[in-house]
Amino acid sequence: MRRKIVPLLLLILISASALGEVRPTLEELVSLRSASAPQISPDGTSIAWVLTTRKRDATAKPSDDDRSGGWKTERQLYVASATGGTPRQLTYAKESPSSPQWLPDGSAIAFLRNHKIHVLAMEGGEARAIETGAFEPQGFAYSPDGKSIAFTATAVLTAEEKDVKWRSGGAKVFEGEWRNADLFVVDASGGEPRRVTNGKEHVTAFAWSPDGRRFALLVAESADPYFAFSLMVPKVIATADGALVRQLDPQARAVGSIRWSPDGKRVAWEKADQTLSLLNFLAVHDLESAQTWNAAAKLDPTLAGFVWSTDSRSIVIHVYEKTTSRFYRVAADGSSAKPIPFDGRVVRSSLAHDRARQILAFHSATPMSPANVTTFDVTSGATRVVTDLNPEVSGWTLGNAEVVRWKSPEGAELEGVLTVTPDAKPGVPPPLMVMPHGGPDSVTSNDFSAWAHYFAANGFSVFRPNYRGGLAYGRELYAANRGRLGVIEMMDIESGVDALIRAGKADPKRLVYGGWSWGGYLTTWTIGHTNRYRAAVVGAGVTDTVLQYATSDINHGAAAQWEFQGNPWLQPERFARANPLHSLAKVRTPTLIIHGENDERVPLPNAIVLYRALKDADTPVRLLTYPDEPHGFTNSAHTMHMLTEWLAWYRKYVP
Repeated sequence: MRRKIVPLLLLILISASALGEVRPTLEELVSLRSASAPQISPDGTSIAWVLTTRKRDATAKPSDDDRSGGWKTERQLYVASATGGTPRQLTYAKESPSSPQWLPDGSAIAFLRNHKIHVLAMEGGEARAIETGAFEPQGFAYSPDGKSIAFTATAVLTAEEKDVKWRSGGAKVFEGEWRNADLFVVDASGGEPRRVTNGKEHVTAFAWSPDGRRFALLVAESADPYFAFSLMVPKVIATADGALVRQLDPQARAVGSIRWSPDGKRVAWEKADQTLSLLNFLAVHDLESAQTWNAAAKLDPTLAGFVWSTDSRSIVIHVYEKTTSRFYRVAADGSSAKPIPFDGRVVRSSLAHDRARQILAFHSATPMSPANVTTFDVTSGATRVVTDLNPEVSGWTLGNAEVVRWKSPEGAELEGVLTVTPDAKPGVPPPLMVMPHGGPDSVTSNDFSAWAHYFAANGFSVFRPNYRGGLAYGRELYAANRGRLGVIEMMDIESGVDALIRAGKADPKRLVYGGWSWGGYLTTWTIGHTNRYRAAVVGAGVTDTVLQYATSDINHGAAAQWEFQGNPWLQPERFARANPLHSLAKVRTPTLIIHGENDERVPLPNAIVLYRALKDADTPVRLLTYPDEPHGFTNSAHTMHMLTEWLAWYRKYVP
């Protein structure tokens, strides 16, 4: 018997090898390398970035105080020629570097490490720490002449403050412990920093003026995430003494980056205009005339970064449009907007630029390739991928990603991304996983999704729909779910699923659902209103809208006024209308719940309420919690475990 079986097994293995079938494992997907904060040198010849690597040591032994699961994460600084080639590692210390930036003359790279600014000369040698006294820099920038460094830092606790805290036994004032970040300036060689701002506001971002005499700031009322995340005001102050030159906007709102025009006459920033966090207004303020206008007035954009032209007469902007990234050159006075040809990659970082503002640097991805460091010539439209951080991916058998389009019952033209499982066979609709994005102020783009490829490699096609209420559709569709949360998203998503079924791309008897954050909310909402799904997974999802309002770090106040058009104490009916809690008794879908124990965005009680409700309803349910994890998981062992459990839950109910 054995002599007959062995040749058969060899034949199967040889056939699989001949077909080139190599499915990525979960460990390989979690181990993908990633770049962050790409920065191009002033002369445009080199690019630096921070590389993150994650590796699992199969020989590691467990210990009581170790939650790594054998995984090790390392971050180091690398540099490469802007034309490509082998990257060179610049740092090797155990402490991770972050926020790299070139000195104005390009002779060195500065970065943050261990709460200090370090400078590493390109000619070699050890990185030198800049003395900043007792202050720990959070963000920094060199002055245009390279002689000074500005940085933000919180005030150091005084001896009296430490004593009061000690005598109270560590008692805390809820929402009263946040410490504002001030702006400081120190000599480029180090020394005693000079405080520029007075601590009455929290500085979230800043930019030197070209002449070094002023700062453009973004400030919030407090370092409380509720204010610092989405309620900022742009200002211009004097470098010498912090005196207010001008407040650029009277209203606190969501704001993106802020940048000076090269001639120093204007300041531009992205802001939310009649939205919660959709950045759809590129404000340009002229300091001489004190006038402000929208440089992107010819568009209805989802702004995601911008760079001034050298002559200060135009601005290159990056926007998300449905499932794609696009670039436009807009006139600084708002009179025109012209598209710049781009090759279809999806941009996944802020934009850096060389001194000539000709070459942009960022990281970007395609549906079949994870993000790589990329350059883009804004004149010629030439795109160059500088790195190949994960060359092994080209040998994997991945699900094919395609953009799908459909019309919602209310007539909206919608898009999403369908990653078709490699197991799909002609004429046989595969099982379908519906995985809506979070937010809801977010977007699914047609780029690489490790999660989608994981489920696709294991037999499920994955549908990631862009529903109304998300980004990249313009303001009108963004605002469509105001006061109708849950209803609008479910209408859009379910009509997309129906379209896939009609097209023969999904088996209506083998549907599963799962999402994270607002995707978790939509999962809970959906299984409370339909039983068409065989199994569901709720990741860090909202179960009770009132509980979420009361306990989340940012989802109250202005956020609730936008989303619910009220608050739960004055307009309880508006929260009740969108509350999944009221439909939980009807849930019959087997549900796995996943949540981090340190989640401040969507606190853990949401998961416990959902678990208890489904348990009481005698619905199959399981709750997994993960220690130390915030809203987005950071521990690779936890990610491995929860995705393994996620897939196992689906397979239990969809053989």
